[in-house]
Amino acid sequence: MKATLLLLALCLATLASGAPRTWTSSDGKSMQAELLEAGEKEVKLKRATDFQIVKVPVERLSAEDQKIVRGIVHEQNRDAGIKSGAYAAKITGQFEKNTSKQGLNYQIFGNPKWDGKKRYPIVIFLHGSGSSGGDNEAQMGGATKVFTSESNQAARPCFMIAPQCPDASIGWNKEVANNLMALLGDLVDKLPIDERRIYLTGSSMGGFGTFNLASKYPNVFACAVPLCGGGDPKAAEALKPVPMWIFHGDKDDMVPVERSRTIFKAIQDAGGTLVKYSELAGEGHGITGVVYAKTELHAWMFEQRLSAEARP
Repeated sequence: MKATLLLLALCLATLASGAPRTWTSSDGKSMQAELLEAGEKEVKLKRATDFQIVKVPVERLSAEDQKIVRGIVHEQNRDAGIKSGAYAAKITGQFEKNTSKQGLNYQIFGNPKWDGKKRYPIVIFLHGSGSSGGDNEAQMGGATKVFTSESNQAARPCFMIAPQCPDASIGWNKEVANNLMALLGDLVDKLPIDERRIYLTGSSMGGFGTFNLASKYPNVFACAVPLCGGGDPKAAEALKPVPMWIFHGDKDDMVPVERSRTIFKAIQDAGGTLVKYSELAGEGHGITGVVYAKTELHAWMFEQRLSAEARP
C-alpha cells in the first residue's frame, strides 16, 4: 500500500513536471511516455521516442499502472470537489445543513473560493449532551464560530463539520461513532481535505467522545483536544501516539476534574509524551469560550500532522 502511494506521488509529480515515465501494458510491453491526460477509461500519452500522441485504454495497462491512473483520477476529482463534486452545493463560505448517507445530521463549512488543488485541514467539533437531538441546529456552538471566524480562516483556512448526536444516551459511541467515521471518510474521499490534518475536539459529552474516537482511530486524527470530559485509562496505550491537549476547569460540578487528571496520568504512565493538560483555575463546566479563544491552541493544533507512515 505504501509503495503504491509513493508511486502515485511520484507519478503526480512527473505529470506536473511534464517529464516522461515508463508505462507498462498488461502483456508486459513498456514505453517511455509523458502523461497528458488521465481518465477513468483511457489515458493520453506522448511517446518519448517519436513524440506521437497515443490513447491507451486503462484496462490495457499493467495492474500497477491502473492503480496509478485511478489514483490520479481520484485526486483530480478531489481537486474539483469544491466546485462540482457531491458536496459542492454545501460549500458556500458559511455553515450548511446536511445529512449523511447513514442518516447523521451535521453542518459543514468550507470556502468555495479556495484553490481545489490544495489540500485543507478539517476540524470536527463534538457537542455536549444537551445539544443532542434532530433539529441539526442545537450543536452550533462551542468551537464552530471561532474556527470559522474571518480572522482564523485567513490565518488557518480549514473545513469544519459539526455533527449532531441523535441520542445523548448513546453519545459519541456505537452506531453514532461509526456513522461519523463513515461521513468523515466520504468527505475526505470527495473534497480537497488533507488527510494528514484531521483535527478532533469536543466538550463535555464531546470531550468523552474525543477520547473515545482518538483511542479507536489513532491513525486518523492528527491531534485531539478534549474539554471537560474523560477517557478510559485502559485506552491510554492506544491514545499515547496521538498529540493531545486536554482542558478541564478545576471547579467543574458536572464532570469531575479527576476524570481528566486520571486519563492524563494514565497516558503519561503508558509512555505518552505527546499529551498536554491545562487545568483552568476557578473555571466550571462551561469552558468552551475560554479554551477555543486561545490563540496558542489554534497555533498548536494546526501544526500537527500525521507522519508519513500510519501510526500503529
